[in-house]
Amino acid sequence: MRFFTTNVGVKLFALVCATLLWMYVSAGENKVDYFPGNLSIEAKNSPEGLAPIYDEQKVRVKLQAPYEIWSRLNVDNLHAFVDLAGLSEGTHDVEVKIESDLPNVSVIEKEPSRIIIRLEPVLTKKVPVKVRYEGEAKAGFVPGEAVVSPSEVEAKGAKSLIDSLSEATALVKLSGEDKDFKKVVFLAFYNDKGEQQKGIEFNPKSVTVDIPIETASETKTVGVKPKIKGRPKADYFISKIETDPATVEISGSETELKSILYIETKEIDVSDLATDLEKEVDLMIPQGIISKTKYVNLKITLAPNMVEREVVAGFSYVNRGQNLTVSSVTPNTVRVVLICPSAIAGGLSANNVVIALDLQNKVAGSYLINITKNMLSVPDGCAISSWLPSAVTVVLQ
Repeated sequence: MRFFTTNVGVKLFALVCATLLWMYVSAGENKVDYFPGNLSIEAKNSPEGLAPIYDEQKVRVKLQAPYEIWSRLNVDNLHAFVDLAGLSEGTHDVEVKIESDLPNVSVIEKEPSRIIIRLEPVLTKKVPVKVRYEGEAKAGFVPGEAVVSPSEVEAKGAKSLIDSLSEATALVKLSGEDKDFKKVVFLAFYNDKGEQQKGIEFNPKSVTVDIPIETASETKTVGVKPKIKGRPKADYFISKIETDPATVEISGSETELKSILYIETKEIDVSDLATDLEKEVDLMIPQGIISKTKYVNLKITLAPNMVEREVVAGFSYVNRGQNLTVSSVTPNTVRVVLICPSAIAGGLSANNVVIALDLQNKVAGSYLINITKNMLSVPDGCAISSWLPSAVTVVLQ
């Protein structure tokens, strides 16, 4: 009993130190850091007949775990998901959840912590299979027209994805082939930007592709056709599109070359463009075709939209005698028709469209003055089309 009642302060201090030391040692056994790379977000428990659409596909997580556990963490035992159980058709703000198959793993931070998901009706439709190549056959050889079996498959997915789907893609990777070959290829859906899109299931999931390899013995020169999407800002239009080079030489089999009249560029979005654009753009070389030119320099020139406006002009008087005043101008209204950029046309008035009447050497009296174009002052960018009347009578007193 005496042990507990003597030197109480010293013993309490020792207990606190021991506790702090234990906490320090325990903390030292744990590591707090971001998981290397991002985790793919999986949608779980989708309601019957509905499919999820969400733009944010990845999450970054900060974890705390013992060092021994960190060495075993990977994308196979760490999962990110959203639980859609009980949700209805429409848009929802849902929490991103993280689960680990390993013990003693705590989530410190996740970005994003919530995402917006849209639940849409599930639709199906039949689509053709298109072969797409990645890489190249042996120099001087090109893939000919592939035979796909089956040539049509059933696609299933959210309504907006199915509506935008026109084909299933079988991606065949080439690596220096010089002979015909056959390959089983899994199907995928690629968007307009050439990016693989998730959310579509194909039945069957794969197809058999027979690829003939042919000698690229023929050559042909074709034009380059820029592929433009969208429109510039309302006050502008595209006045000129140029590519450098304007033509490219391609080679391939006679059958493949016969149907090619031009080579398109990768799609360029000019939505809300307000200045000229110049950039390098990749060429979309068709399958089975060889081109030494892989990209072109594209230049898009904008010009302002021009509109016609009629404005009542103002008058100014130059070189008027010191003691003279303008008693009247007849007719007192001169209408000027201008062609101006739409951004300027809305601000036209008698303040910025002015007729300068030269009264030099004139004394009191009445004078008929012819109006000429060089007497008209208009805003920069505007062109004078016409004016009426062509003369006015000025009375000086």
